Amino acid sequence: MELKEVFKIIQKEWKLVCGIVFVSLILAVLVLVTQKEKYEINFSLLIAQSQTQKTEEFKYDTYYALEAKDKIGDYVVAFLKSPENVSAILEKAQFKYSELKVYDLRTFFKPYKASAQSIGVIFYLKDPEFAKNITNGLLEVVNSNLEKTYIPKEDDTRFEIKSTNPLVSLQKTRTTLTIVIVLVVSSLFSILIALFKNYLSL
Repeated sequence: MELKEVFKIIQKEWKLVCGIVFVSLILAVLVLVTQKEKYEINFSLLIAQSQTQKTEEFKYDTYYALEAKDKIGDYVVAFLKSPENVSAILEKAQFKYSELKVYDLRTFFKPYKASAQSIGVIFYLKDPEFAKNITNGLLEVVNSNLEKTYIPKEDDTRFEIKSTNPLVSLQKTRTTLTIVIVLVVSSLFSILIALFKNYLSL
Protein backbone atom coordinates (compact mmCIF):
# COMPACT_ATOMS: atom_id res chain seq x y z
CA MET A 1 0.00 0.00 0.00
CA GLU A 2 1.32 3.41 -1.01
CA LEU A 3 1.67 6.35 1.36
CA LYS A 4 -0.95 8.36 -0.59
CA GLU A 5 -3.53 5.63 -0.01
CA VAL A 6 -2.76 5.61 3.72
CA PHE A 7 -3.34 9.39 3.93
CA LYS A 8 -6.61 8.99 2.01
CA ILE A 9 -7.79 6.36 4.49
CA ILE A 10 -6.80 8.59 7.44
CA GLN A 11 -8.70 11.49 5.85
CA LYS A 12 -11.71 9.26 5.36
CA GLU A 13 -11.59 7.87 8.91
CA TRP A 14 -10.43 11.07 10.66
CA LYS A 15 -13.29 10.89 13.16
CA LEU A 16 -12.26 7.37 14.23
CA VAL A 17 -8.56 8.34 14.46
CA CYS A 18 -9.23 11.55 16.42
CA GLY A 19 -11.76 9.78 18.64
CA ILE A 20 -9.30 7.05 19.70
CA VAL A 21 -6.53 9.61 20.33
CA PHE A 22 -8.87 11.88 22.29
CA VAL A 23 -10.17 9.05 24.51
CA SER A 24 -6.61 7.81 25.12
CA LEU A 25 -5.45 11.28 26.18
CA ILE A 26 -8.45 11.71 28.52
CA LEU A 27 -7.72 8.34 30.17
CA ALA A 28 -4.02 9.23 30.51
CA VAL A 29 -4.87 12.57 32.16
CA LEU A 30 -7.33 10.86 34.55
CA VAL A 31 -4.68 8.31 35.57
CA LEU A 32 -2.12 11.08 36.15
CA VAL A 33 -4.56 13.20 38.17
CA THR A 34 -5.77 10.33 40.38
CA GLN A 35 -2.27 8.92 40.91
CA LYS A 36 -1.19 9.25 44.53
CA GLU A 37 2.05 10.97 45.42
CA LYS A 38 5.03 8.69 45.82
CA TYR A 39 8.15 9.40 47.87
CA GLU A 40 11.63 8.04 47.24
CA ILE A 41 13.72 7.26 50.32
CA ASN A 42 17.50 7.04 50.00
CA PHE A 43 19.98 6.11 52.71
CA SER A 44 23.31 4.35 53.12
CA LEU A 45 24.31 1.42 55.30
CA LEU A 46 27.85 1.64 56.60
CA ILE A 47 29.73 -1.45 57.73
CA ALA A 48 31.75 -0.30 60.74
CA GLN A 49 34.17 -2.03 63.11
CA SER A 50 32.86 -2.07 66.65
CA GLN A 51 36.02 -3.86 67.84
CA THR A 52 39.48 -4.13 66.25
CA GLN A 53 41.28 -7.45 66.25
CA LYS A 54 43.94 -7.58 68.94
CA THR A 55 47.04 -8.32 66.91
CA GLU A 56 50.42 -6.74 66.30
CA GLU A 57 50.09 -7.52 62.60
CA PHE A 58 48.22 -4.28 61.83
CA LYS A 59 48.46 -4.57 58.04
CA TYR A 60 46.97 -8.04 58.08
CA ASP A 61 44.16 -6.84 60.34
CA THR A 62 43.32 -3.96 57.97
CA TYR A 63 43.29 -6.25 54.94
CA TYR A 64 41.19 -8.83 56.75
CA ALA A 65 38.71 -6.18 57.89
CA LEU A 66 38.23 -4.84 54.33
CA GLU A 67 37.72 -8.35 52.98
CA ALA A 68 35.22 -9.12 55.74
CA LYS A 69 33.31 -5.85 55.11
CA ASP A 70 33.09 -6.69 51.41
CA LYS A 71 31.63 -10.13 52.20
CA ILE A 72 29.21 -8.63 54.74
CA GLY A 73 28.13 -6.13 52.07
CA ASP A 74 27.26 -8.99 49.69
CA TYR A 75 25.38 -10.69 52.51
CA VAL A 76 23.32 -7.56 53.35
CA VAL A 77 22.40 -6.93 49.69
CA ALA A 78 21.15 -10.53 49.35
CA PHE A 79 19.45 -10.29 52.77
CA LEU A 80 17.36 -7.28 51.69
CA LYS A 81 16.04 -9.16 48.63
CA SER A 82 14.48 -11.95 50.68
CA PRO A 83 10.67 -11.65 51.17
CA GLU A 84 10.93 -13.24 54.65
CA ASN A 85 13.56 -10.75 55.79
CA VAL A 86 11.70 -7.77 54.32
CA SER A 87 8.47 -8.81 56.06
CA ALA A 88 10.39 -9.06 59.36
CA ILE A 89 11.76 -5.54 58.83
CA LEU A 90 8.32 -4.09 58.01
CA GLU A 91 6.81 -5.86 60.98
CA LYS A 92 9.51 -4.40 63.24
CA ALA A 93 8.70 -0.94 61.81
CA GLN A 94 4.96 -1.53 62.46
CA PHE A 95 4.28 -0.96 58.77
CA LYS A 96 1.16 -2.64 57.32
CA TYR A 97 2.25 -4.87 54.47
CA SER A 98 -0.60 -7.41 54.23
CA GLU A 99 -1.53 -6.17 50.72
CA LEU A 100 1.99 -6.73 49.41
CA LYS A 101 2.62 -9.86 47.35
CA VAL A 102 5.80 -11.96 47.50
CA TYR A 103 7.20 -10.13 44.46
CA ASP A 104 6.44 -6.76 46.09
CA LEU A 105 8.34 -7.82 49.20
CA ARG A 106 11.27 -9.09 47.14
CA THR A 107 11.55 -5.76 45.34
CA PHE A 108 10.54 -3.46 48.23
CA PHE A 109 14.16 -2.48 48.88
CA LYS A 110 16.58 -1.74 46.07
CA PRO A 111 20.01 -2.27 47.65
CA TYR A 112 23.29 -1.81 45.80
CA LYS A 113 26.94 -1.88 46.80
CA ALA A 114 28.40 1.63 46.69
CA SER A 115 31.79 0.43 47.94
CA ALA A 116 33.39 -2.40 49.92
CA GLN A 117 32.02 -0.96 53.16
CA SER A 118 28.97 0.98 52.03
CA ILE A 119 25.56 -0.11 50.72
CA GLY A 120 23.03 2.24 49.18
CA VAL A 121 19.34 1.48 49.75
CA ILE A 122 16.33 2.93 47.94
CA PHE A 123 12.65 2.28 48.61
CA TYR A 124 9.35 4.03 47.90
CA LEU A 125 6.47 5.03 50.16
CA LYS A 126 3.17 6.84 49.81
CA ASP A 127 3.50 8.10 53.37
CA PRO A 128 7.01 9.43 54.21
CA GLU A 129 6.19 9.30 57.95
CA PHE A 130 7.28 5.64 58.00
CA ALA A 131 10.73 6.30 56.46
CA LYS A 132 12.57 6.56 59.80
CA ASN A 133 10.71 3.60 61.35
CA ILE A 134 11.57 1.35 58.40
CA THR A 135 15.22 2.46 58.43
CA ASN A 136 15.49 1.72 62.16
CA GLY A 137 13.68 -1.60 61.73
CA LEU A 138 16.05 -2.56 58.93
CA LEU A 139 19.08 -1.76 61.07
CA GLU A 140 17.78 -3.78 64.01
CA VAL A 141 16.88 -6.86 61.94
CA VAL A 142 20.09 -6.80 59.85
CA ASN A 143 22.37 -6.39 62.89
CA SER A 144 20.49 -9.10 64.77
CA ASN A 145 20.92 -11.57 61.90
CA LEU A 146 24.56 -10.55 61.39
CA GLU A 147 25.28 -11.48 65.01
CA LYS A 148 23.75 -14.92 64.43
CA THR A 149 25.57 -15.46 61.12
CA TYR A 150 28.99 -14.11 62.07
CA ILE A 151 30.08 -15.28 65.51
CA PRO A 152 33.60 -13.94 66.21
CA LYS A 153 35.95 -15.17 68.92
CA GLU A 154 36.67 -12.99 71.93
CA ASP A 155 39.62 -11.09 70.41
CA ASP A 156 38.38 -11.03 66.80
CA THR A 157 37.27 -7.99 64.86
CA ARG A 158 33.58 -7.24 65.35
CA PHE A 159 31.34 -5.48 62.87
CA GLU A 160 28.20 -3.40 63.13
CA ILE A 161 25.88 -1.95 60.49
CA LYS A 162 25.11 1.75 60.85
CA SER A 163 23.06 4.04 58.65
CA THR A 164 22.85 7.61 57.48
CA ASN A 165 19.63 9.58 57.96
CA PRO A 166 17.10 8.75 55.23
CA LEU A 167 16.73 11.38 52.51
CA VAL A 168 13.09 11.73 51.48
CA SER A 169 12.16 13.28 48.12
CA LEU A 170 8.87 13.51 46.25
CA GLN A 171 8.99 11.48 43.06
CA LYS A 172 7.70 13.73 40.29
CA THR A 173 5.51 12.22 37.60
CA ARG A 174 6.84 12.85 34.10
CA THR A 175 3.55 14.28 32.86
CA THR A 176 4.80 15.73 29.55
CA LEU A 177 6.67 12.56 28.59
CA THR A 178 3.66 10.40 29.48
CA ILE A 179 1.30 12.54 27.37
CA VAL A 180 3.70 12.46 24.39
CA ILE A 181 4.04 8.65 24.59
CA VAL A 182 0.25 8.21 24.84
CA LEU A 183 -0.25 10.59 21.90
CA VAL A 184 2.24 8.72 19.68
CA VAL A 185 1.05 5.22 20.62
CA SER A 186 -2.66 6.08 20.34
CA SER A 187 -2.09 7.78 16.95
CA LEU A 188 -0.34 4.70 15.56
CA PHE A 189 -2.98 2.40 17.03
CA SER A 190 -5.87 4.47 15.61
CA ILE A 191 -4.26 4.49 12.15
CA LEU A 192 -3.90 0.71 12.26
CA ILE A 193 -7.57 0.41 13.25
CA ALA A 194 -8.55 2.69 10.36
CA LEU A 195 -6.47 0.63 7.90
CA PHE A 196 -7.94 -2.61 9.21
CA LYS A 197 -11.48 -1.21 8.91
CA ASN A 198 -10.76 -0.18 5.32
CA TYR A 199 -9.38 -3.66 4.58
CA LEU A 200 -12.55 -5.31 5.89
CA SER A 201 -14.72 -3.07 3.72
CA LEU A 202 -12.94 -4.13 0.52
